[in-house]
Amino acid sequence: MKAEVATVTTISSHIAGWVNRTSLSALPPEVVQGTKLRILDLTGVMLASSRLGIVQAARRAWAEIESGAGATQLGTTAATSPATAAFLNGIAASALEFDDTYLPTTIHATGLALSVCYPEAQRRPVSGAKLIESVLLASESMIRLSVVSTQDWFRFGIHPTGAFGVFGGVCALAKLRGLDDAAIIRGLGHAGSMSAALTAAFEDGTSTKNLHVGLAAANAFRAVALAQQDISGPTLVYEGKFGWYRAHVQSDGKRHYEAVTTDLTKGGLEQDWLSLEIATKLYPVAYPLMPHIEAAIELRNQYGIEPEEVDEIDAYLAERTFPMLCEPPELKMKPLTTWHGRISVQHTIAEALVRGEMTKNAYSEEAIRDPRINLLATKVRHLPDLEAPKNPLRSRAKIVVRMKDGRELSHEILDFRGTRRNPMTTDDYIAKFRANTGDLLPAGLIDETIDSFLKIEGIDDIVPLLQRLTIAA
Repeated sequence: MKAEVATVTTISSHIAGWVNRTSLSALPPEVVQGTKLRILDLTGVMLASSRLGIVQAARRAWAEIESGAGATQLGTTAATSPATAAFLNGIAASALEFDDTYLPTTIHATGLALSVCYPEAQRRPVSGAKLIESVLLASESMIRLSVVSTQDWFRFGIHPTGAFGVFGGVCALAKLRGLDDAAIIRGLGHAGSMSAALTAAFEDGTSTKNLHVGLAAANAFRAVALAQQDISGPTLVYEGKFGWYRAHVQSDGKRHYEAVTTDLTKGGLEQDWLSLEIATKLYPVAYPLMPHIEAAIELRNQYGIEPEEVDEIDAYLAERTFPMLCEPPELKMKPLTTWHGRISVQHTIAEALVRGEMTKNAYSEEAIRDPRINLLATKVRHLPDLEAPKNPLRSRAKIVVRMKDGRELSHEILDFRGTRRNPMTTDDYIAKFRANTGDLLPAGLIDETIDSFLKIEGIDDIVPLLQRLTIAA
């Protein structure tokens, strides 16, 4: 079953060697600190989402076909298999659209990584240092694989986080289990046949997209399990004649493999860490709409805008996002589901102007049926921001609100708060964690948890920390 590892250097072999070379002691301090803060952030997001209907429904569905023991979903005590725990964690990490994002390719990396790492930590001791390494490796590998092509993955019907997530999950598990290069190559080879995630749900707001991170996380466990039984996987799974990129990028000349192969040979302090460009969200929404919420709330606070006094609203955003976030307008103005609202520029601006805040409780069933919000959403029209395509590392927004009294009010955001150019502070991360967990955990436990995560590199075994985060039924 086990084939000889090819002597030629492949993308998989570059990744495998890099996974085994990377250690916390060789990482730049800003990379370590950023990873720690994102771990704290996404842990809070996963806890905030753990009671959502889709998470509970997925648990019931999986219990019928894949019961087991050995792990639990974060925040719960019900035993299940590690793969199922990863599946449920992944849904919780992404269902609120509160997860961090690498802007150029919209990769949501940290949630996938933690979805895999937390169940694995219940099977073998995992230190805080090893958690940081594994989350970073998963994140960086997903990002680098996504930038091999310059195409807009969404335009071709591919959800990049769902498609590349399984590869990141394999890297995380490989680091936690101390797999050798050959096993990692086999695992990545298997993962190539488990990599699939369509953007079809963006058209009608249905729930399949919310499952993508969970499916990728569960498949990472399967791919690694097969690899550890010496079942061979293709060594040229990425760049081969029948590899992943030729299957998904049909045109020649659009594959930049050096994004993976060149920089990873450096590693440590010399490497250009793309994960430094990951943006954290202050609002539970598709990332291109983050600055529109900021702009809308700023206008509301500055001018005391009342919805009934608004004549029309112009929202400027990158034209490539129109199919996902703006069209068809008649559906986006009155979303079919709460998640549909999170990918609607019309509803998002309207809810922000009416409510004045967008917390984890935004986009509720009540909000997407609110007559005032629905009516205001019909006044929002989307227009192309001609500056947006010039720099994919930036996230711009401009809103112009025309009032019935003739006033024209506008606000522009060049970089939303949470990006590298406009970063969140440690206090911002702590405030978000408190907001997401304040109604779920005792105040004293929240304080202890924050302190532990900020010093997590000194923890020998993270399981006691995770076990304390059980949410009362």
